[in-house]
Amino acid sequence: MDRKVSLHSFGFRSDRVHRRNVEHPVLMWVQPFPEKYITAHYGESSEYRIRNKMQPHSGTDWARPSGTPIPAIASGTIRLVTWSSVLGWCVEQTAWDYIRNKTMRIGYAHLTCETHRDSCGGPKAGCKKPFNVKVGQKVKVGEEFGIKVGNTGSASTGAHLHATLGSRPRAIFAATSAKQNLYCAIQEQSAFAKGQQKN
Repeated sequence: MDRKVSLHSFGFRSDRVHRRNVEHPVLMWVQPFPEKYITAHYGESSEYRIRNKMQPHSGTDWARPSGTPIPAIASGTIRLVTWSSVLGWCVEQTAWDYIRNKTMRIGYAHLTCETHRDSCGGPKAGCKKPFNVKVGQKVKVGEEFGIKVGNTGSASTGAHLHATLGSRPRAIFAATSAKQNLYCAIQEQSAFAKGQQKN
């Protein structure tokens, strides 16, 4: 199969731009940090309560020092920047599922605030702009785009990235009910991308 034709069939106008970054081809999803830093997987028992109920872990956790820049897991568009008392500062982006041909949403939670760091109390404490990320902003897989690892929100027990995957809006909050495993999805999408590269 011609590589240009296969990329065009996924909605890309030209193959020329995407050959610049061989390490992170546009189809690929990547882990934000090496696997050795994963401290909790999707579905494991959580140590915290939400609405007085123990909840299964809704994402994948990577433990890194507070302030560590986070690269985009996939190419897409920022759809949400919000505060949660449980998850702290959160960002959600769109990501295209190349296998199922539908839009997914990746959430990044417990993010640090540029001004107040991990002691940030969110909008109620007067913080209106925690970092320079805007809704509608385009992000490219593997590139840092303005968010950093933090320890915000009541569910955080230490500096880490909590990342989720869902098929509905606000995937950050809906991942458990959507039964989506981000870690497995990254492996699946990346394997698919490598297969496309060989063709």
